[in-house]
Amino acid sequence: MSVQTTLPEEYGNLTGRKLERAIARFEYDLADERVQQYMVDISKELPEPTPLISIDGQCVCSRGNISVICGEAKSKKTFLASALVAGMLAMPIKQSRTFKNVKPNVLTNVLWLDTEQGMHHVRKVVKRINDQIAFPDRIEPRLTTLSLRELDPKQRKGILYDAVRVQTYDLIVIDGIADLQRNTNDLEESDALINELMALSTKLDCHIMCILHTNPGTDKARGHLGSSLQRKAESVIYVHRNGEISVVEPQFCRNEPFERFAFMVNEDGLPEVCDLPERGSTESVIIGMLRDSYGGRVERAVLVNKVQEQLGIGVGAARMKVHRLTRKGVLGYDEHYVWIP
Repeated sequence: MSVQTTLPEEYGNLTGRKLERAIARFEYDLADERVQQYMVDISKELPEPTPLISIDGQCVCSRGNISVICGEAKSKKTFLASALVAGMLAMPIKQSRTFKNVKPNVLTNVLWLDTEQGMHHVRKVVKRINDQIAFPDRIEPRLTTLSLRELDPKQRKGILYDAVRVQTYDLIVIDGIADLQRNTNDLEESDALINELMALSTKLDCHIMCILHTNPGTDKARGHLGSSLQRKAESVIYVHRNGEISVVEPQFCRNEPFERFAFMVNEDGLPEVCDLPERGSTESVIIGMLRDSYGGRVERAVLVNKVQEQLGIGVGAARMKVHRLTRKGVLGYDEHYVWIP
């Protein structure tokens, strides 16, 4: 395959087979140079990714990665994202008023892009973040919020790139990511957008948090865009409603998943961590499933699917719950089966 580039001047004196061999060597050297840029070398020290947000001590957002918060409409995904951002911006000055399980690791600058709400509601998000930091009477200088509702997808993406040209950000929140493309079910467009965001997070050494709806009645992020995000994201956080309470699940995590938790909107209009809805302890529920449905022994994959279905959580979270019970010795296990000892 020919490389479209300018050959060195000395090649102009060559003809015939000598020229062919020289061009082949030139193309080989160019290919080798490109490959070397992406070669993994374990002999060299490589620093661990820098965590930006941790929940209960577990990293959910680190530099150079992307994540997604997904959930059905009105499950309060934006409330959760605002609480995570407030937790980042509050420290080390003080702790977030409402989400004390959220810990930042460094001082950060945050860019928040809103593509869905009108200006009035976007201003409410900004005020909510300030109120959680307990600085309601001043503008947080480390938070830049842009309202892009009236723009088309191409213009919204252009404003994102303009923003990162003029300011350095550690965290970029895109609420909602589907509005940066025309069709979330377009496979090529979806993959191109996610690849673009991954490249941007690497280039800027930042984290990009995306907010996306799930398909109605399921915990699957919407469209081909959601499928691509679930494959590429460092963390997929699932939010679902249980009455007035929103339950937060670690659906897929490359790092150790955090424990599920719940929050509700308090009398001040702020998201605040609360007790999980009553349903008995997870341990007793899983043991009950294993005993009552399978006689105390079943294939691990079958139990994981049952836990996912009964608890309404993602497969990653279900798999981790079963794993923790085997690690604690509550359940016996081998390569394929789990059982009640």
